Amino acid sequence: VPFQRNTPQCMFRQVGISVEPSSAHVPKNRNTVFAVSYPRRAKDNRQVYKCYYRPEQTTCPDCGQVLKRCHPVWRKYMVFLNGRAWVVNLGYCCPNPRCKNQQVYTSQVAQHLTVRGNSFALEVIVQIGYWRFWNRWTVVQIHELLTQVHHLLISEREVLYLIEVFLVSLRCTYHLRLEEHAAYFRRHGIFIAIDALKPEKGNRALYVVRELKFGLVLHQVSLLSTAHQTLATRLFQPVKALGYRVRGWVSDDEPALRLAAARVFPGVSHQPCQSHCLRDAAVPIMEADQALKKALKQAMRGPFYTFCRAIDQLAPDDPHRRQQATVCTGRATGL
Repeated sequence: VPFQRNTPQCMFRQVGISVEPSSAHVPKNRNTVFAVSYPRRAKDNRQVYKCYYRPEQTTCPDCGQVLKRCHPVWRKYMVFLNGRAWVVNLGYCCPNPRCKNQQVYTSQVAQHLTVRGNSFALEVIVQIGYWRFWNRWTVVQIHELLTQVHHLLISEREVLYLIEVFLVSLRCTYHLRLEEHAAYFRRHGIFIAIDALKPEKGNRALYVVRELKFGLVLHQVSLLSTAHQTLATRLFQPVKALGYRVRGWVSDDEPALRLAAARVFPGVSHQPCQSHCLRDAAVPIMEADQALKKALKQAMRGPFYTFCRAIDQLAPDDPHRRQQATVCTGRATGL
């Protein structure tokens, strides 16, 4: 049966079997599987406000004449925290035909509203990143806030994508943050923390050097060899090349790191990471606790299974069978 628009047949499409028009509303067979396809509706743009951006440059730098509008450079719908908007970036050029300046001037404010190829404004991307990494909210919580409080049309998958855009944008601003604190680093020096992510033996290890006061990543490198000569050349030398005085460093007390640091930063004090120290201190207690649990289970399993077998040998109509079975279930749950 051919399906047409605005008919009941277009709402229910049976998988692999043709559907009669009379059976399209309620299927007779309960085991029949139907795929519901809702018709796609266009967004209502009647209430969307419009924003026109003109360039900050108003006169031609060569001849001095006032720039005139020539054409819209780009126009698109953008999503802000307070709703959607139709944004138009107007292009202006010099009207003097004898002027050699044929450049089209646009608004830099409009260019910085969002990243290229994205319809969500930077204020939305930054707000999502702040909620995720500073407030420690989950993706579900962020999605509920955007849809229920700000009334934005966005999916959870789009929230995940915008989190990735935020991380990329944040990484691109690291050199600006380093320049912002460069005067402080030159005056007071830096304290650094070094840690490595080693997935499996035989794979590359990712080493990261962070500054402790502001949390800036000074250097990161992926290494296949973790010998102290390699660490000194590839890990510590780039940090030394920054030109800041290293006053101290923190690590997980890896021997290769200490040898490399003594070679590049002689005399700089070192402190083991407190988190690693506490975790290593808890290892003997955890091993003793696991051994105690294992011994208790081994001591209790023998009598317990003997008791269970004795219950199974009772007659089905025995009045004590149900009571003893309940006690057996409780002990099994305890074990």
